[in-house]
Amino acid sequence: MKAYSHWRPWRPKQEGLSGQGVALDWKTLRGSGDRDNKPVHLLSAITHEGGVVIAQESVSEKTNEIKHAASTLQDVDLAGATVTADAMHTQKEFARFLVEEKGADYIFIAKENPPTLLDDLKTEHDGDFSPSGKNV
Repeated sequence: MKAYSHWRPWRPKQEGLSGQGVALDWKTLRGSGDRDNKPVHLLSAITHEGGVVIAQESVSEKTNEIKHAASTLQDVDLAGATVTADAMHTQKEFARFLVEEKGADYIFIAKENPPTLLDDLKTEHDGDFSPSGKNV
């Protein structure tokens, strides 16, 4: 099985995703590896509504997922969309990319690593914070 390093949407012209949710998720293709070949790992951007894969990139292993998050979404019009991702993607650089370069908001999982993150978030007031700076 040949693994492709980049896969882009099949739609010739992407419609805007404003107001929609886009999930960033990593999966291993079942049956894609054997004794001689490592399994294929894919990082995908999927619409919450409809479950449409709008971008996808092959990554060599799970630890590389962070490095590929921005490149997977680079060609996707995310203006006004909200990107969701697991705790691995709770990274300042990725958050800046989404807000400043893509015009999107995000929802990330916050864990106790780094140790002060949850305490810092508790000082925020509900309704006062949106990654893009717009009140929700």
